[in-house]
Amino acid sequence: MTGVLAHEREDGEVVASLIAAADTAGADPLAAAKAVAEAAREVSDMMRNWASHIPWEDLEELDTLPPDEVVRFFAEDYPAVRADLEPMWEPATTAAPAIDPDEDYALDKNAYDFFRPVGANLLGRTEEFHGWVEARRRTETWQYSRVLEAAPGGVATITNDLSKPARGINFNSQDYLSFNAHPEIREAAVRAMRDFGPHSAGSPMVLGNTRISDELEAALGELVGLEHVTLFSNGWSAGFGAVTGLVRQEDHILIDRLAHSCLQTGARAATRNITRYTHLDVEAVRAHLARIRAADTHNGIMVITDGLFSVDSDWPDVAALQEVCHAYDATLLVDVAHDLGSMGPGGTGVLGMQDMLGKVDLVMGAFSKTFASNGGFVAAKSPAVKQYIKMFAGSHFFSNALSPMQTAVVLQAARIIRTDEGEALRGRLFSAIHALRDELTTRGLTCMGSPSPIVPVLIGNEKLARTVNRLLFDRGVLAFMVEFPVTPTGASRFRLQVQAAHEPAQAREAARIIDEALRDAKAYLSSAFGNSF
Repeated sequence: MTGVLAHEREDGEVVASLIAAADTAGADPLAAAKAVAEAAREVSDMMRNWASHIPWEDLEELDTLPPDEVVRFFAEDYPAVRADLEPMWEPATTAAPAIDPDEDYALDKNAYDFFRPVGANLLGRTEEFHGWVEARRRTETWQYSRVLEAAPGGVATITNDLSKPARGINFNSQDYLSFNAHPEIREAAVRAMRDFGPHSAGSPMVLGNTRISDELEAALGELVGLEHVTLFSNGWSAGFGAVTGLVRQEDHILIDRLAHSCLQTGARAATRNITRYTHLDVEAVRAHLARIRAADTHNGIMVITDGLFSVDSDWPDVAALQEVCHAYDATLLVDVAHDLGSMGPGGTGVLGMQDMLGKVDLVMGAFSKTFASNGGFVAAKSPAVKQYIKMFAGSHFFSNALSPMQTAVVLQAARIIRTDEGEALRGRLFSAIHALRDELTTRGLTCMGSPSPIVPVLIGNEKLARTVNRLLFDRGVLAFMVEFPVTPTGASRFRLQVQAAHEPAQAREAARIIDEALRDAKAYLSSAFGNSF
């Protein structure tokens, strides 16, 4: 857990002192453990969030371990940690060569290398990062800022940011039930446009909502089993607002290491008393809660998790988390952005799958994955919680409300989700999911997690993943490659987002193309750079 320090050092200096202390472990491992733990506690929250692949909490607790465990850590675990720490010792830009636009430069660098730039001019010191971006753009290894030329269906036409076109099987878009093309969804948008116009024209706390907003809150309350729903203009603001609206500086937050960025950012904005627990580890949550409550019985604790984790395609034991939260008078917040509507009985997501509808303290979600619109919500059991969040979540109070068209689209989507048609769409979606995962696995690729609308295909090395990404663009598969800061360095992957519009045959064909592109990328990098994978 991080704490407020009287004199904070710059992160590079702290990491340097941590490495220096650890390097003395051969002579005095216990003294080294104490110095390493003290340095780790000084690392800033921003560094922790960006360098999430470093086990900061383990380093902090090193001086609490038995002597034999300390010796084992330095002998077995620390060498790999040191290799990850070394690039943080000094800003990478101080040792980097002059900007080289060739492919080697584009493929070898990572975004983390530019996270701590050198120089007093905040604007000028962005230039080196821009040079790397330009090198990646010129070599067509930059996967961002692509644009659609038409609706994002199961097959789509896009252009990259060099205006190069591509058409292919679309696993890039988030439209799990393919509602974007549904005639009733589009008609709902047209009707709202005719009745209310295109703009909400105000905060939801003033006059930004419409009667459709009230209907949507009621429909969402029925879907998640929590009556008191607050709408937000986007999913990010819902997650951020749920945390900052309720948590104060003296309170505590336990958050899954892989929870969504809006929740991580909200936690840092709300309090410095943050513990990031091991992914999905309920017993770690229990131990942290016991430790916090032993020292503080007066302040609040919020435990935060995703429902479906969008990068790993796995989910927590929500019932166990809620039980342990009740035992220690903590509040559980679950983010159902990716699973609500697309999974579970009646589209009730992970909560419905675990018989937890109406049993979780707080639920938040986003409409941009399954409900064909921007927007988000927070749902609670109590009207008091709803009114408090509306007043003190700045991202609700000080933002314009959802537009009437967005609200109408989400309402119609929520209605369809609970019908036989919604069940049929989920059936089609999962037929494509299983076909894709089965074909990828048969071909020897690693599909992470469990079957869900997100199929993460682990690649690992960023140079390899970027090369595969370039090949896929030209071969008819539109797939989003994720790397740092979405994943830790060395853990890049393709996040394939499946739609109900995908046919199983398309999914199998995409798997074949991905497999061939991976093989060709390995051969190319071996020939051009001498890399082996």
